[in-house]
Amino acid sequence: MPQGWTPTRIGNICKTNHRTYSIAEKWPFVNYLDTGNITENRVGDIQHIVIGQDILPSRARRKVAVDDIIYSTVRPNQRHYGIVRDVLPNMLVSTGFTVITVDKEKADSDFLYYYLTQSEIVDSLHAIGEQSVSAYPSIKPSDIERVELDLPPLPEQVEIGRTLRALDDKIANNTRINNHLASPRSATDSSPDIRRGNKESRAA
Repeated sequence: MPQGWTPTRIGNICKTNHRTYSIAEKWPFVNYLDTGNITENRVGDIQHIVIGQDILPSRARRKVAVDDIIYSTVRPNQRHYGIVRDVLPNMLVSTGFTVITVDKEKADSDFLYYYLTQSEIVDSLHAIGEQSVSAYPSIKPSDIERVELDLPPLPEQVEIGRTLRALDDKIANNTRINNHLASPRSATDSSPDIRRGNKESRAA
């Protein structure tokens, strides 16, 4: 182990699912993200639900904050996870996610996001899920909390996380460019990106 690194578990440096929406709060609308609408931090759709006019899904209960990691507890190998950069007004995510809130005095959100999304960790969590008693592979927040890692000093975590995020952003940008070149439609991508927290409009 490199000098200064400390063995720990996710549960020692994070909280899971500690903010829940109550109907008593009476939000007039909700921006809702379901597990099937995000894959490897790429968002397909965020539903805008007007309370009293639309039906609020019973699973729309998890509140999120900036830099929270959202990790689907169902079939982890499908990679329905992401990290929140900006929060839409009245934003909720499905209870099918574990929402991981990092203790900023101990760890860096980017570092932990990329650690938890390594193939080795995803495969390990999926293997745990396959042993569950449910009809499909599923994990519990405690399974994520028990994930072990060697934690670098915080400044080193920040540097590693920043580097990986820059690479990820470059890949995402190149993908958008390639998709545009292959498409006869407008250059503007309508898919919302959870890292920006908004929707780009597609030209008609």
